[in-house]
Amino acid sequence: MSATTSIPFRPRQASAGNLYPNNTSDPQSTSNIIFPKVYEDAWGSSTDNSQSDIERSRIFLVRIAMLIPDRSIGSALRHIITGQRSKSVAALASDIQHMIFQDRHTTFTTDPLTQAVRYLLIKTRVAEGILSDRAQAVIDFFFDPTKEINLRPRPVGEISIYPCPQGRLKVAIIGGGPTALASAISLAEKGRNSVVVHLWERRWEEKKLPNGATVFDYPPTARRRDQVVTLQDSVTKLLSQPSFDALFAGRPERVWPGSANIQIRKVEDRFLKRVQSPEFRGIIHLHAEGITKDEIEKVGDFHVLLGCDGAASWVRGQYFEGYENERGRSWALGIAFDRPAGLPWPQPLNIFLTLGQTRYLLNASDYDGRGYLNMQLTDEEWHKMLSVDGQPIHFGRPGCLRLPDGSIPAGFEPGQVFAPSEDRTSPLWVCIEDGLKLFGFKESEVINIVRIPIVVQGVREGVQLLPGKVSRSIKRPHALVAVAGDAGMTVHFWPGRGLNSGIKSGLAIGDELIHALKGGKFVGAPIEAMKEYNDFILKLQNREHDKRSLPILNQSGSPETLGWLLEKASTVPDSVATEWLVGAMVQIADRLQGRSDWNYEMVKNVEPQIRICLRQMQSVTLREMAVSFPWPTREMAGSEVLPVRSMKPAEKQKWLQGLWNRIQEEQRNKTSRSQSADLKSDEKISSGRFEAPRGVTPRNRTSMMPTGGLSRSNATQSVRHSRNNSLTVPQANTGAPESERSERSPSPSPGPATDGEVTLSRMMTVSKRPPQAMLTEALSLALFRMKETE
Repeated sequence: MSATTSIPFRPRQASAGNLYPNNTSDPQSTSNIIFPKVYEDAWGSSTDNSQSDIERSRIFLVRIAMLIPDRSIGSALRHIITGQRSKSVAALASDIQHMIFQDRHTTFTTDPLTQAVRYLLIKTRVAEGILSDRAQAVIDFFFDPTKEINLRPRPVGEISIYPCPQGRLKVAIIGGGPTALASAISLAEKGRNSVVVHLWERRWEEKKLPNGATVFDYPPTARRRDQVVTLQDSVTKLLSQPSFDALFAGRPERVWPGSANIQIRKVEDRFLKRVQSPEFRGIIHLHAEGITKDEIEKVGDFHVLLGCDGAASWVRGQYFEGYENERGRSWALGIAFDRPAGLPWPQPLNIFLTLGQTRYLLNASDYDGRGYLNMQLTDEEWHKMLSVDGQPIHFGRPGCLRLPDGSIPAGFEPGQVFAPSEDRTSPLWVCIEDGLKLFGFKESEVINIVRIPIVVQGVREGVQLLPGKVSRSIKRPHALVAVAGDAGMTVHFWPGRGLNSGIKSGLAIGDELIHALKGGKFVGAPIEAMKEYNDFILKLQNREHDKRSLPILNQSGSPETLGWLLEKASTVPDSVATEWLVGAMVQIADRLQGRSDWNYEMVKNVEPQIRICLRQMQSVTLREMAVSFPWPTREMAGSEVLPVRSMKPAEKQKWLQGLWNRIQEEQRNKTSRSQSADLKSDEKISSGRFEAPRGVTPRNRTSMMPTGGLSRSNATQSVRHSRNNSLTVPQANTGAPESERSERSPSPSPGPATDGEVTLSRMMTVSKRPPQAMLTEALSLALFRMKETE
C-alpha cells in the first residue's frame, strides 16, 4: 500500500468531460487534487453515456488494478469488482474501505488505490447533494482531512486538476457542561458540514416524545450546579446572536458592571436545548453516557478528543500527566439558598458588602432568589466541614440544617446534618451565621451546605498527541487530545471568571480547529495544527492565574495566609475594624456608582445601610472581615485575553484600542515608578488599591436618583456624599458618641499611621515575619508594617 505510481505525462488541459475543469488553479493549493492522465484514459470519454456509473467505475478499477505494484491488493480489488455485490459507486468504495483498508489509514500519505477511489467518487458526483450514511462514511474515509491530498512524488507531465472534497473533522467531547456545550456550538456554527461532533455526558437521559422524536435532558435526580456565576459582556458578545438569545432567554440579569448573572444550571439547560436545534441536526450528536479512560473505545473514531470533564478531568490526568502545574489552593464553604421572593438586600448593596472584604462572597440571582453564599476557610475550619456522621460534605453528599422543629429536611438523611450547626456557640458557627446575617438571609432559606476545594492549576501545554494504540477505534496513526474549561485550567472563583474562561476556551477551540481545517493544517494530524489554540490557553491561563486568582490567594485566599490573618484579628479594636470596613465599602460604592456602566440608580444612603448590616454581626466576625481586606481590584485590572477570531469587527477594533491604551498606561506607570523610587519610606501610601478599575467615564451624579432602603432594616438616614478618599479614623474620637462626631467618621487609612491616627496596619504589626511563600504578594501590597525579628 505504501508504493506509489508515477507515470511521466505532459501537462494538459482537463478534458471537456471533466466534472470540475480547473486547470487555471494552483496545483499546489490544498483545495485541489491532481490526477495523472492515466486516470483520465482509464475512465474513458466523458461523452460516452452507454454505461452506468457503477459499470464505468468497475472497468476503471480493473484498469487501475493492473498498475498497482502490490499484487495482493490488485487481487483483492479484482475480487471486489467481479463479486457484483456492490450496487452503487458508494457501496463499491465502501467495500474497498472495509475489505482492503480494514477501515484504517496506516499512514497519512496517499497511496495509488486511495487516489483511484477518490477519482471515481469525484467523477460520479458522490460527494454532491444530500449524502446517505454510507456515502458520508465513504467521503469521510477517503477524503480524511488528515490524509495527504496528492501522491508523493506528485505526478509530472500531463495532469488534471479537480477541486477536492473534504471529509468531516471528527471531534469527540468528553463532558456535557457549559464548556463542552459552548465548544460544540462553536464548532457547529463555524464548521457546519465540515465537522461532526459527539458529546458524552452521564447526567443526561434520552427521552422519547409522543411524536417519536428523541430529546436529551436532565432527569430530576441529576446532580446539578445551582451556583450563580457572572458572565462578562466581553465574553457573551462573542457568541452568535442565536446563542446569546438562547443563553439569556432575552433577559440578562445585570448586576456587576459590564456583566450579567446567571445560574450554571440555566446555562446548561439553555445550551443543551441549543445544540439540539434543527440547524445542528447531523452535526452534533449527544450520548447520555459517561466515558472513562477504560471505555475510550465507545467513543468510536475521532481526530480530536476534547476533555471538558471538569476540574477532576480524567482526560487531563490520563494524557497530560506531568504537564499539570498547580499554583495554589484555597478552601471555601458554599451555602446554597432558595428565596423565591428575591434577595433580601438590593444587589448594589450586596456588591459593596462583597467587595469590601474577602471573607465572604455572595453570588446570587435576584430574579429567582437562588445562589450561593461562600466563605473562605482556614485549614482548621476546612477539616470541621463535616456532617454529624463524620463524613465530609460535598456536592455529591451535601450537608443540611435542621428545621425549626428539629426535624430533617426532605431528601436528606439524619447523618447529613451539618455538624457545626449543632453547636450554636462555637466560633465557627458564629462566623457562618454572621455571613448569613451580613446579606440578610435566614436559616430557613438555606437548602444545603458544601465544602469546596479551590485548586488553582493549569496545564503547561493544552494539546497533546494521542497514539492510535490508545483506541482501536481510531482509524489513523494518531489523533490529537486537548483540554478546555476547568479540565485545562481551574481558577479561584472569588473573581468570578471560571465559566467565562470555559466559554472563551470553547469558542477558541471552534475558531482554531476550523481555521486549521480550512487551511489544510490537519494533514498528518500534527500538534502544530492546534498551535493557536494552545497559545490562547497559555495566555488565558497567565491572565486568569497571575492577575486574578493569585492576588486573591496571596491576600487572604490561601488557608495558611487566612489563618495567620485571623490570628492577628484579635489585635484590632472593634471600632477600628468597623470603620475600616465601612470606609472601604463606601469608597467602593463611590467608585462603582461613578462608572458609566453601573447598572443601577445611585444609592445615596449607602453608609447607613452598610452600618445596619454590620451592626448585626459579632465583633469577632467584623475583625476577621477587616483583616481579610477589600478585593485587590487594582491587581486584577488589565486587558482581557479573548479569542480574536470570534470577535466582531467593531468589538475587535475596540479591544485592540483598549489593549494599546493599556500598554501605554503601563509604560507611563513604569516611568512614574522609576521617577518616584527615591521617595521617603514614611510617605503616605495611596489608597488606590481600593479603587474600582479605571478606564470608564463617570456619569453625571446629579442625574442619579436614590433607591429605597433595606427592606428588612428600613435604612433611610441621609448622608453627605463628599467623601475623603483617605480612609482614616481620628484616634481621639474613636470612643466618642455618635452625636459628638462629625457627620461620618473617616475610616482608617490603608497606609502608614500619621499623628493622631490609628491604622489597621499598625494594629496588625507583628514581630516575626511569616514564611515568605505564605505572603508573597500580600505583604508587598504594603498592607502590613512588618518588623524583622531582632
